[in-house]
Amino acid sequence: MNCVKTRTSLFGRGLTAVAISLLLVGCATAPEPESTSAEQSPEAFNAVLPAGPVTQNPYSQGAPPSVSRTISRDFQAALTAMDKQRWSQARPILQAIVAQAPELTAPWLNLGIVWTQLDEPGQAQAAFERALAANPLNVDAYNHLAALQRRQGEFAAAEQLYQDALAVWPHSVASHKNLGILYDLYTGRWPRALLHYQAAQYIIEQTQGQPDPTLAGWIIDLQRRIAAGGPL
Repeated sequence: MNCVKTRTSLFGRGLTAVAISLLLVGCATAPEPESTSAEQSPEAFNAVLPAGPVTQNPYSQGAPPSVSRTISRDFQAALTAMDKQRWSQARPILQAIVAQAPELTAPWLNLGIVWTQLDEPGQAQAAFERALAANPLNVDAYNHLAALQRRQGEFAAAEQLYQDALAVWPHSVASHKNLGILYDLYTGRWPRALLHYQAAQYIIEQTQGQPDPTLAGWIIDLQRRIAAGGPL
């Protein structure tokens, strides 16, 4: 499984694909799965999605924060450094921003991403938690904090954080994918993993008009493993 790497903007207006974090990654040997005797229907993934149309990220729907021109300029400079994977350059810029405006969630989130890349998990966790304290609707912060917990082997904590993210936004593709990966590769709960992969694919099809081919491969592979009754 390939990595999907993301950042968040200062104003909560969605994600941009850049090389800054390891949100989606499969690097564990699949454990023995839970019982897979019951056959899943194609519509079973609806169990993890609410009824009704696909909704937008509530974090992106709020009014943008009022920030000074200096903070806006500095934040953009930090994002540019992150785009170039210059983590040590981005760090002091973001630290200066959060010192000036600790109520802003996005600088905390991006600082957490930088600390993750600098292999400082304790600092990263603290920054992600500050991002959530600043704005509990910041789904990206839940996802990054969950990924950090997963890499530390704290699977129950990671699961809860992904579920918290989905409680905020049930149509988060990243949350469904990551929770599916956790169930698939780390805890052996294959039927539940399949539900979340299928849910993510459904959301993608509804919003983009066509399926994600990589995700389609994951679904087919997992369906085959479930049908076989155990790991390949």
